[in-house]
Amino acid sequence: MKSNRIYIFLAMLVATLTTTACFDEQGYDTIYSGNQVEFNAANLPNGLAATQVRSSSTQTNVIEIQVNRVSTSATGAITINLEADATSTAVSGVHYKLDATSVTIPAGEFIAKVPLTILTGNIEPNETPNLVLKMASATGAEVSSTYGTLKVLIRVVCPSAISVATDKWVATGTSAYGTFTADVTVTPLGTGRYVISDISAGLYKAFGFNTIQEAIYSDNCDKLTFVQARATQFQITAPTVEPKIGSWNAATKTMTVYWSDVPNGINGKTVLVKQ
Repeated sequence: MKSNRIYIFLAMLVATLTTTACFDEQGYDTIYSGNQVEFNAANLPNGLAATQVRSSSTQTNVIEIQVNRVSTSATGAITINLEADATSTAVSGVHYKLDATSVTIPAGEFIAKVPLTILTGNIEPNETPNLVLKMASATGAEVSSTYGTLKVLIRVVCPSAISVATDKWVATGTSAYGTFTADVTVTPLGTGRYVISDISAGLYKAFGFNTIQEAIYSDNCDKLTFVQARATQFQITAPTVEPKIGSWNAATKTMTVYWSDVPNGINGKTVLVKQ
């Protein structure tokens, strides 16, 4: 019996070493050997958001577009030629200015950045111009067939100062479940976005759930739009029925917003008053 156990152990050891050797060979086969260039943000599903807060008609803002070298070696410089694709709805000289039509990744480096000037003062908040920037060609590398094009979403919003983190608010929510009131916070997230701590104004609390049912809204020239739910126990979404756009009244310090909870049959209206 002892000798049998030894043979079994040796057989298992040989099998393990053999398997490991196979894995090592496969690993060598999968080492990337290409040399390509790509836009760093090209993998974003909706494109690169370039939202600016507009404060004057002459305002400009500069953002940087990053390009990457995709290679295991960085021995040579790569020059990339850039141009706007014909599918762009943004107009050069009206919505943006491409400060350089080429960018070089130096030898020994894996990234470079090219400036893009947004002509913020020319753009109205209701405009939605998109710049589709593409790598027309490259010297020293191939252009990625997947990430060689980048959509830049050029947007502007009005300055927004609805709330600061220390402000106190009283919220009143109405829906088919009744009317509820609660103290809430409205915390700024930047670029006109705010998170409301309990969008239901105490509705869910009345049924034994948490007082934190967060929703984020965007303010653009006093029009409040649902962006997304944050910390919540329920499937709170943008309103599925009219009205869908809320409002901010600076004179009365009042926010009015709308939301839905479809699984529970709720179409809510919440009015928040700053104290």
